[in-house]
Amino acid sequence: MAGHFLKHRFADVHPFEVQAMLLNACNLRCSYCRCPDLKSALLSTAQWLETLREFAALGTLRIKFQGGEPTLRHDFKELCAESRRLGILTAVVSNGIRLVEQPDLFDELDEVVVSVDGPIAELHDRQRGAGTHAQALPALRLARERGKPGFAVMVASRETLPHVEAMLDLAESMDIGLQVQPVTFGMRNYDEAPKDTLALRDDQVRALHHQLAAWKRAGRRLMFSAAVYERVTRWDDHTVLNRRSVGPSGCVAGRFYVHIEPDGDIWPCQQHGSSFTPKNLVKDGLREALLHVQTHDCSDCFATYLNERKDIFGLKPQALLGLLRRG
Repeated sequence: MAGHFLKHRFADVHPFEVQAMLLNACNLRCSYCRCPDLKSALLSTAQWLETLREFAALGTLRIKFQGGEPTLRHDFKELCAESRRLGILTAVVSNGIRLVEQPDLFDELDEVVVSVDGPIAELHDRQRGAGTHAQALPALRLARERGKPGFAVMVASRETLPHVEAMLDLAESMDIGLQVQPVTFGMRNYDEAPKDTLALRDDQVRALHHQLAAWKRAGRRLMFSAAVYERVTRWDDHTVLNRRSVGPSGCVAGRFYVHIEPDGDIWPCQQHGSSFTPKNLVKDGLREALLHVQTHDCSDCFATYLNERKDIFGLKPQALLGLLRRG
């Protein structure tokens, strides 16, 4: 992978990591999500297969499929298989239901991330729907049984915040990693209606990430580095998701990392935090869309996933070591 990175690093476009929203549809209706309400045209199977081939030629190392619920697409396994055939690592973010119902979907995956919002059913089901906790955990167990790296991602709300350590205990007992992220509002995919009852205060977000950093230093199974969690504690207002730059941004999003909407529009990242009109990989061509996405004006954010990518592609030793340990 290091050789592959160096081979493409100085090309005019090098989308090493791609986040692909395959569709907005979902088989759940989580309390903080409005993704199923967002109507969008979808790329066809043929369009996706051609796009994957183009990404492979441009040096893409990893593609993460998400939605909505990405496994609802009839061609999900086919897209994963083609990605792997091309030498691209495949990851999925899923609620786990279809993975349990159709275990052969694991065959073409390199990494499985399942949403689990708490260590007990009562907490998770209140945010994601009755009976869903009992389906999410088996998906993670199946991942481990099939030799796939498995991770849980927990959305921390006011209700679930006191249970983060118990969730970490559960993840470690299952031999999986955990990512904890505060429930986020102000993004197009999130429903603002429950904000007053679910959103964390600034002091709660800071305290949570101080604790995550301490646990990480103690060797606990959290996905990201202590430095990334500490960065969240220095953000002055967590209701402000992004900061704009004066002139072109230096952020890795749009250059090393890109986000694709279900209709093929290419954005720097899922937060859509820049004054930016995307180009479309079908209408404008993939290379043109990738050249265009490099010139946005979103300079900074506190999202842990994106900040970890900044450190990885910035070749920070702590982030690279964490990446190697995760596999």
